[in-house]
Amino acid sequence: MAALTFPLSRAAFFDLLPIRKITLDIPEVVAHSRTRGGEIIASDNGARLWQAEITLGRTLREEFAQVRPLLNLLRGAAGSFMMCDPTRPFPQWDPTGSKLGSAGPVISALPNAREISISGLPANYRLMRDDLIGFTYGTNPQRFALHEVVTPRNANASGALTLLEVNPPLRPGAAVGAAITLIRPVCKAMIVPGSFKPGGFDATLSEGTTFSVIQTLR
Repeated sequence: MAALTFPLSRAAFFDLLPIRKITLDIPEVVAHSRTRGGEIIASDNGARLWQAEITLGRTLREEFAQVRPLLNLLRGAAGSFMMCDPTRPFPQWDPTGSKLGSAGPVISALPNAREISISGLPANYRLMRDDLIGFTYGTNPQRFALHEVVTPRNANASGALTLLEVNPPLRPGAAVGAAITLIRPVCKAMIVPGSFKPGGFDATLSEGTTFSVIQTLR
């Protein structure tokens, strides 16, 4: 069997983790200064990337053995994997994905860096605030965009949904025609160096391993 290649698929790593707690955030990267007149001048100072703090739950040692070598492998400089938000796997209006069915939504327009239009949805399909959408863009490397919905929108009878505001802002390279993922959309991530803390072990159980991850566009 060939050696594993990066990024590891969601099924090959992330879905195997016995996650007890996850905190997913997209922190601001803002620089600010204060003028003599008391004004605060702020500016975005870098790409906003998804980050997560993950705590693994109690498992049998033999179960944890299925993920520990993968965790150790991913702690290397080249390690990366596909990650989703397990607390938001489906759109809120479609909690099992059955309403989406076999539809193939795509980007139909990109009017600006904060709004996206989508076609190919089922008639009257809804996306609500806090839902997640994903798509790929670019080549060599292919990048994985993950955005949360800011302004809820309903598709029309033809399955077209317009001017959906998302966060973080759309990056250069996003293109009309790209397929949209609504069910467990992913981003590419890596383990933050130095963040891994192995949990406690006894004769039969493992518990409390923690680590941080951050999205990478590399």
